[in-house]
Amino acid sequence: MAGIFGLSVDPRKHRSGFWDDFSMGIFYQQHLGEEYAGFSITRGRGIFTQTHRGLVRSTFGSGENSFRGTDGIGYCGSDREPFVVESQSGEWSICFAGNIINRRELIARFKREGHIFEKRGPAIADVEIIAKLIAGGNSLFDGIDKMAKEIKGTYAILILAKNGVIAARSPDGHWPLVIGEKEGAIAVASESGGLGNLGFRLKRDIKPGEIIMISEGKAQKTKLIASCGIQICSFLWVYTAFANARFEGIPASLVRKRLGAALARRDIERGFMPDIVAPIPDSGRFHAIGYHQEFCRLVNERRVQKAPLYDELLLKYPHSRRSYPSQDKEARNREAHFKLLQSSEDYEGKVVVICEDSVVRGTQVKNNLVPKLRGLRVAEVHLRVSNPPLLSHCQWGKTTKRGECLAASIPDINERIKFLGVDSLRYNRIDDLVEAIGLPRELLCVDCDLPELTQG
Repeated sequence: MAGIFGLSVDPRKHRSGFWDDFSMGIFYQQHLGEEYAGFSITRGRGIFTQTHRGLVRSTFGSGENSFRGTDGIGYCGSDREPFVVESQSGEWSICFAGNIINRRELIARFKREGHIFEKRGPAIADVEIIAKLIAGGNSLFDGIDKMAKEIKGTYAILILAKNGVIAARSPDGHWPLVIGEKEGAIAVASESGGLGNLGFRLKRDIKPGEIIMISEGKAQKTKLIASCGIQICSFLWVYTAFANARFEGIPASLVRKRLGAALARRDIERGFMPDIVAPIPDSGRFHAIGYHQEFCRLVNERRVQKAPLYDELLLKYPHSRRSYPSQDKEARNREAHFKLLQSSEDYEGKVVVICEDSVVRGTQVKNNLVPKLRGLRVAEVHLRVSNPPLLSHCQWGKTTKRGECLAASIPDINERIKFLGVDSLRYNRIDDLVEAIGLPRELLCVDCDLPELTQG
């Protein structure tokens, strides 16, 4: 996973405010990746690039007097990007979100042809493979077109060239890119959530297969690569995106509330009435709100007699990081433990529904969340999960990897309940997920909710 952001301004109108919009635009993608931050900007006749291990604001927050420009791209993720290139198209830099499935075949082919790769640790970065493919084109637009035909996988990329910023979304549309505009400036981002704070209005999603160039604060050129099938990641709405993001015109927070409501309806049908509904913060919050609101709606309609109280039994420490994007298992579990604190109130004897967006491996629920809830002396912990059971690794760029033990691989639900340490466990179904998002099933990727052999 990674977050990317690009900006172009009209120098006659916005040059003095470029750095504020640019650095904060990158910052608002931070929740998508926290290991590295980087940016490239046009400066003079060249491109200036800086990357650093760490967070955006601590790394680049003091650059407002040093970094001035009109065009730039930024990155937050698990690799050191942007990646700088010199090719027949001149000097340019690139950053990338996604995953290349046929990376081994492409690397082997490049090596046979005499190419060398930058050694960045145990693996060759996908962004370098993509850069080599694009560099083989007669132009950057042509190179992106050729690259799209070569790779199996998915991508969202930003390229900074001397004449502007190029944004491209893969024809499958798996990972999003959105466009924001204000007078004299145009931005492209992985997500829309922070655009409003910077004065941008969300204009539209970049289309699957679309390549667009922005410069001098406006769109200059577009091209569309034909798509043989659109598959937008459904997990964007469930968890990955910040809650105020919109994709395809659909707010993530609304989808999460609909999913929580679906879980509540099934509990009501079973006659189950908890004392309290609470989220796993922060990702479970809107799911729990939806669960609670569904009870309240039916109380108002006099179809049920009472609603559970909404409360927060676990609190996320505000200076902690997001644990999910981490590639390292120990670091992920450590951050998950330290970010959640128990309430100081007493919940002795309460029957509690805990709402979560998803259960992946289940180890954080078992080893961290449930013990903390039991420590509050609750009588029962009932886990309600908005996403359907995760049955497969993600081949498109999320952090679940092939071979990992997923909680849903325990086929017997009673054994899974025992493993997690809860009193009951309920999930939404794929049709609930599709209905909550509101797009046709064929436009959504639900591969991780399907058995491994049926993916694709």
